[in-house]
Amino acid sequence: MTLDFEEFCNGWNDICLKSSAEEKGARFEEHFLENVMLPFISKGYRIVKQSKIRGIDYKFDFLIVRQNAIEYFGVAPQDVLAVFEVKSHGFYSQPNIERVKFTFEIVQKAYPQIKLFYVTYRETNYYDQKARSFFGNKARWYYRLSNSGNGVQIPPKSYFPNEWKRLIKNLSTLKSV
Repeated sequence: MTLDFEEFCNGWNDICLKSSAEEKGARFEEHFLENVMLPFISKGYRIVKQSKIRGIDYKFDFLIVRQNAIEYFGVAPQDVLAVFEVKSHGFYSQPNIERVKFTFEIVQKAYPQIKLFYVTYRETNYYDQKARSFFGNKARWYYRLSNSGNGVQIPPKSYFPNEWKRLIKNLSTLKSV
């Protein structure tokens, strides 16, 4: 397990070179979970994959929930500490950006105690600018760890260690619960 940005990126680049396009999304989620999220899970909490918050019609990549939370048509909102959308390649379209923003806004308005994270390992400048512009002041939910250049470049064109530091800082707030 590591929280070193360079090690995380090199590990992920190696996985990309060995994986088919269809495998990359799920493999990135696993890599992120094992190498980034686990150290921030407080005692009394656990991670639930591909689940909903009860009453919200959206399946999140990960939820951090109370250890004793029951999954019945999703997880009760009072049992959810944080939600995560974790992507290897980020956004693919304006409707995708709109859907994430809309869903995160619903969660924030209805359950302000739930922390929100949208993490993309790499994103093109075009979609990064669109996302930041569309999210506006809600861009604090959004973490772009590298520039994918043309969208398929491995390794990415450039990395953003300050985004990594911001992500780690905000993940650290989960331990204080």
